[in-house]
Amino acid sequence: MHHTTHLDQLPSAVPAGYEGKSAGYARKTYVEPGMGSLHMGTGISQLEPGGHISHHLHAFEESFYILEGSLICQIGEAAYELGPGHYGLIPTGVAHAWQNKGSVPARWVEMQAPQPRTDGTDTFFVPGELAASGQAPNPAQAAETMVSHFDEAQLPKPGEPGQMEGFNATTGVAIKMFVDRSSGATHQSLFLIQYQPGAKIDAHDHTFEESYYIVSGRVKAIADGKTYELGPSDLIWTSVGCIHSFEQVGDEPVRWIETQAPLPPAKEAFRFERDWAGKYAG
Repeated sequence: MHHTTHLDQLPSAVPAGYEGKSAGYARKTYVEPGMGSLHMGTGISQLEPGGHISHHLHAFEESFYILEGSLICQIGEAAYELGPGHYGLIPTGVAHAWQNKGSVPARWVEMQAPQPRTDGTDTFFVPGELAASGQAPNPAQAAETMVSHFDEAQLPKPGEPGQMEGFNATTGVAIKMFVDRSSGATHQSLFLIQYQPGAKIDAHDHTFEESYYIVSGRVKAIADGKTYELGPSDLIWTSVGCIHSFEQVGDEPVRWIETQAPLPPAKEAFRFERDWAGKYAG
């Protein structure tokens, strides 16, 4: 089972329970139970200039990747000034708040696991003052703060070991892990993946769900035997057991932000068709 769409085709709405507790906030959800998902809630959140989301916590884990704009994100007692390329993990039960003090809308990928309840009853607003300012996250303290920043130099170079646990790097494919077991996650992973021209990953499936938000470039995706050519702001979700593959097309590398839930196992995260199909056929 899988689902594809484009960001412009999704409705923008204030999530259940956030009415009266936020201003200038809306979310475009692209993974939810209605499409068959059981393990994650994923969307693009947007906060208008001057907008905020009051202090709240969840009975689930949340990760994020900032796409554009600037935000003040309070996590526990700390307040961070975030911009494009910042990412982080908000553990289950940790109070947090968002503000946009900039002059343009801010947008971020938001990943939640285990899957949130659609009625919002597993999100709880709590007392707290919004911070007047924030500080830049310190990369040296990323293990403690669970907030850091991505730049180009962090993408593995050809021949370097892959960063994804349970996956051997494929030629032309680079993965920068943002959130996974090593960064303190319990339920999910979040990362950036890049395919150089001509790169591909063969047909495979998993014991976990995945979502993909295409940031740049173009990719041919095959899921459950159906073929799609996807580009910027296209979205695809694959269920547990969905056989899928990807191949870069065009002249520029393709990049997307990917999420996985439940957290993949340390071994046998991928089951490639090439390794099993027909291998033991009579």
